[in-house]
Amino acid sequence: MKPINMDTPVGSEFTGHTKMVTSLSTWLFSGGWPPGDHWPAINIHTDEEFAKTCGLNERNAAGAMLEGYISELMVDMFGDEWLSMGSYKVKFIRTVSVGGNIVPKAKVVSRVQRDNDLILELYLWCENEYGDKVLTGVGSGRVS
Repeated sequence: MKPINMDTPVGSEFTGHTKMVTSLSTWLFSGGWPPGDHWPAINIHTDEEFAKTCGLNERNAAGAMLEGYISELMVDMFGDEWLSMGSYKVKFIRTVSVGGNIVPKAKVVSRVQRDNDLILELYLWCENEYGDKVLTGVGSGRVS
């Protein structure tokens, strides 16, 4: 059941599922496909030594992983229709370490009537386990 409806007021906040960034998830996401002899591919998301040569202290989650967490929240809120009728624009403001927990969140900032559709505009963010924002952005979805 979608938590968003025609009566959802401005100021309503929604919290998605907590996600742990694991070594396996970064390897699956950033290691290339299919797994084979040279898997995972070596990059800042899969190899700690390589990440250090790039000036990072450790491996980090790919930004697109965080986008996936936001997308899942949006689908949970608006239903599968959001995939064809919704949008978001985000920026990454802090790295996310492997082993960290991420929580996607959304807050309704406006309600816009367009013809027969109600569009909810949202402030979006992901927080790490310390409550620090690691991604921010805006998004929207149609309420039917």
